[in-house]
Amino acid sequence: MSLAIHTKYIGPTNNRGARIKATCVRDKDTKWTASVSFEYGADSETRHALAAKALLVKHAPDLHDKQLWVCGNTLDNLGYVFAIYPTIQQ
Repeated sequence: MSLAIHTKYIGPTNNRGARIKATCVRDKDTKWTASVSFEYGADSETRHALAAKALLVKHAPDLHDKQLWVCGNTLDNLGYVFAIYPTIQQ
């Protein structure tokens, strides 16, 4: 199963700290989401990867460690897209 996970930065509010939100649209009726706190000690790509991994752990725990991950910036540079492919078993 191949997946595309989009992540974006969400700034702090009066009630919540900064966070990264990951979203994966599975079909017209299913949308997976997960948010993680902003990890100030990590670089940008790592912060977004943590959110993408949290989404997989929450919604597809059997997939999060058996995949090949490829990522790139979005055109607006406000997030990342993670393309996740199954690894080939030999």
